[in-house]
Amino acid sequence: MHELGIAGYLIEVAEQHLQRAPHGTVRRLLVRIGEMAGVNPDSLDFAFTCLQKGTGVDGARLEVERVPLAVECDACGRRTPVADYVFRCGACGAETVRIVGGREMEFVSIDADDPEEAACAPD
Repeated sequence: MHELGIAGYLIEVAEQHLQRAPHGTVRRLLVRIGEMAGVNPDSLDFAFTCLQKGTGVDGARLEVERVPLAVECDACGRRTPVADYVFRCGACGAETVRIVGGREMEFVSIDADDPEEAACAPD
């Protein structure tokens, strides 16, 4: 299950970033994962939940934004989604297409409380 390694890496990167920036409680990490990235979002979420305990992102939610598979047509220039893994242009039917979406895996953002607000919040 490579999702365990990915979750560990996300936590590591988040902690490195959080060491450089003042912050309150980390609420959410947002990642963008393409349909063809070979990552199971449920397995990634499970691994993240298991690994986050005792880290700087303990209690945070991992949000996964799925990116559909898309191609750009060399014939007509249109960008269209891919249905049923049939790699042809959805607009003109040409088979001369390039994959332009659906393979990515990006760490998009970390959402955390403002440190000043967290310090002023009643217990």
